[in-house]
Amino acid sequence: MEILFRLSGEHPSLPRAEIFAVMEGEGIESKVLVEFDKDRILVIDAKTNSEEFLHRLALTKLAGEFVGMFHGLEEMADLVAEKIPPNSKIAVRGSLPLEKELGAMFTEKGFGIDLEKPEFSIPLFKTGKQYLAAIVIPLGRDFEKRKPQFRPYFHPTSMHPRIARALVNLARVKKGDTVLDPFCGTGGILIEAGLMGMKASGSDIDEDMVEGSMKNLKHFGLEGEIKQTDALKLAEEFTGIDAIVTDMPYGRSSFTSEKDTKKLYNQFISAAARLLEKDKYLVVVMPDKFTPESGGFSVAGEFSIYVHKSLTRKVWVMRRA
Repeated sequence: MEILFRLSGEHPSLPRAEIFAVMEGEGIESKVLVEFDKDRILVIDAKTNSEEFLHRLALTKLAGEFVGMFHGLEEMADLVAEKIPPNSKIAVRGSLPLEKELGAMFTEKGFGIDLEKPEFSIPLFKTGKQYLAAIVIPLGRDFEKRKPQFRPYFHPTSMHPRIARALVNLARVKKGDTVLDPFCGTGGILIEAGLMGMKASGSDIDEDMVEGSMKNLKHFGLEGEIKQTDALKLAEEFTGIDAIVTDMPYGRSSFTSEKDTKKLYNQFISAAARLLEKDKYLVVVMPDKFTPESGGFSVAGEFSIYVHKSLTRKVWVMRRA
């Protein structure tokens, strides 16, 4: 299945990494066919007939069945027309001149143009002297509806659900796997894991956060095992964990009994290593200037995330050695 991805521009490398992490977790082999970094376009031959993995993606702006690369619009219109049922209502998406020119071609072929509720949407990209076309696969995401302020239990430290989902995806997990967030707070990471079909486990030393997290999971029709415990005692409290995904504390000191933040971070890495089996992943968000001791893990990736003017965080993707 050849798929064109238009990547989000909110991060230079995280959207691409997320795609390949999801495919790895799902056991999908792939090959890059075309890539235009400047235009944020990636075309992949994914060895699968299922579109299901696409619906997991948080940082992909658009995904579609790749039609091809062309030097002329007529050639492209002919091939697109072969892949869409006759008389369908379509919308061409691109620059206004291209939309008009290509729209006229499709009208001549008997297709209806409907920019509001098309049956098929055709994004058109121009790179140099060539055109790339795809047929959109609707992803149907609703991250904005799940923003922290719309949940029953709210705390200002909660991250955007789009980032929370990307973190889970970086852990190479699949449906049925168990994801643990040892600093679960209001449950944002666990909500995204649960909505993708993973089992949610979490902990927090703050009783209010434990209760709030359970309330938020229930709000989205999800279940999970949430414990009030110290995050440095993971191996004593949990078993059968397939991945650990968490945003480490930086605004509150009440997440664990350990008050030395730097010491806490490294002790937590060691605790995670004792719990996870070989080749399992730890995805952890930490202060940008802190480099964790990787005892028991190899670093598979690192990404800086701009939060606001005075705060940048770093995502570490670590594989159990």
